[in-house]
Amino acid sequence: MTRVHYLAILAAFAVYCLLACVVPPMDDELYGWCWAVTPQWSYYDHPPMTAYLIWLTTAVFGETLFAVRLPACLGSAFVFGAILYLTQPKRIAWWLLFTPMFTFGAVLITPDTPLLIFWTAYILWLAKTHERLNTGRIPAHYWLIGGVIFGCGVLGKYTMGLAVPAGFLTFALVGQWRKWMVGYVAHGLIAFAVASPILIYNIPRDFVPLKFQWNHSMGQDELSFKRFGEFMGIQMLIFGTMPLVLFPWVLLHSRKFLAESRLRVCLCMYGFPFSFFLYKAARGPLEGNWALACFVAFWPLAAVWYETVKDRRFWQIAAPAAFSLPWAVVAILAVHLAYPLPFVPSTADRVTRQTVKYEITQQIRDFLANQPEKLPLYVDTYQWTALLRFQGIDARQIAGVTRPSHFTQIPEAITDSEIAYVLWEGTPPERLTRGFAEPTRLEIFPLKIGNDIVTAFWLWRYEKIASKK
Repeated sequence: MTRVHYLAILAAFAVYCLLACVVPPMDDELYGWCWAVTPQWSYYDHPPMTAYLIWLTTAVFGETLFAVRLPACLGSAFVFGAILYLTQPKRIAWWLLFTPMFTFGAVLITPDTPLLIFWTAYILWLAKTHERLNTGRIPAHYWLIGGVIFGCGVLGKYTMGLAVPAGFLTFALVGQWRKWMVGYVAHGLIAFAVASPILIYNIPRDFVPLKFQWNHSMGQDELSFKRFGEFMGIQMLIFGTMPLVLFPWVLLHSRKFLAESRLRVCLCMYGFPFSFFLYKAARGPLEGNWALACFVAFWPLAAVWYETVKDRRFWQIAAPAAFSLPWAVVAILAVHLAYPLPFVPSTADRVTRQTVKYEITQQIRDFLANQPEKLPLYVDTYQWTALLRFQGIDARQIAGVTRPSHFTQIPEAITDSEIAYVLWEGTPPERLTRGFAEPTRLEIFPLKIGNDIVTAFWLWRYEKIASKK
């Protein structure tokens, strides 16, 4: 790594900080902020590391969107720097810098943020540990560091569990069991201790949160070419065709990578989890972001391939062209954020929709500030609850209407309050408002994209019959 490389990482971080201030917040980002407001051992939807990171940065820099996103900015710069360090030669890493993950996606704070940070740190730890294994015994403090990194990764996202078989495979391929087996087991015990807040949270809840996540990710097992195609399409939009097209080449040339510790680690930390994700994508619904971490280890392997073809004119053009799709996505998003493109249907324009939703929450905040009553505001989804709470509104998700969330672990219902506000697309179902008098419609907030009104949210005031004077 030269001074130019470090300056590039610093410049990327500066760009991320700028983007963090201008890109509209996503629902799940503010959901994570809601977790951080009341720190706990863990949460219904995910492990707690995202909340811990947001709590730390907002405690230092205040309750701003920039502070919420600062861990993502730092983490993305670290992940790119690690890829740059591991990739030799580095040309492919530079192309990667302009993909969605390292532009707009780099500033979004989700459970993928700590997963990527600690998955990447674990790859670096494995590479350094294998270097020591090649020259002698591994010092005890190496195992301590590795256990802490792994445990923190599990606290970030359960997907970190795939590093167990992948990481073990890196050592098993070396043999020499006596040199590393005891330390490896010790590092696993340390990781278990670090990740124990998840158990502390789940045990008194009969492991319902863990079961929810298991069913969400592993609950379906049915061959589906359509879902497989959707998963592959999302990967190409994020990283281009190279990680998919070169996967067979990586497997066929795996013996070449086993001789060097850095590449052996990358082979296992890419090949095993990506094989798992391909299998899962063919057997059931798989969210496109789940495979992000395994690609960190792909680019050093791709650099080896590129060295074998870089002198051929065709590959000099075709290799960078493999990134054309994600580069186009970034360019279109950049233009669309500044000047919404007219050919994008309003009903499919999720980017502008998110911006307008955030603006609506600001309008609701200002409207309620002028009301004489300070009442709870009931909504149907965790997304609206999070957006409204970020505006300082006492928003509550009604249990049993949409999917459960951290908000519904203490069930909320409109009937819990004598008088309440309700935000709804139209009129709430009568079953949710039994016992209330005829509501008063206070305001309508249209969700308008361009000249089209996609939908409208009505703000109602409900009062129980018994409480009316």
